[in-house]
Amino acid sequence: MLKAIQKFFRDRGSADTAKKRLGVVLMHDRLDISPQLLEALKNDIIDVLSRYMEIDRGSIKVDFEKGKDYTALVSNVHVKRVYRNAAVT
Repeated sequence: MLKAIQKFFRDRGSADTAKKRLGVVLMHDRLDISPQLLEALKNDIIDVLSRYMEIDRGSIKVDFEKGKDYTALVSNVHVKRVYRNAAVT
């Protein structure tokens, strides 16, 4: 019986995850950002970061986060090393 109750409450985590994912999809629709535009933005971020640091190109994730009064662009990148002698313009 206890395991059944625990399983019931654990499933809420997946429901919360699905709810957040749906929110991201709706945000993309409201912002009118196509998958192609998001991919171009991701590539531009990769290009700029690559000038200053070695990154894991396969690890980059670009998404939007909705707050109460804002929408933020969130990017997660695995940085392998920083180029200490990169030219600053």
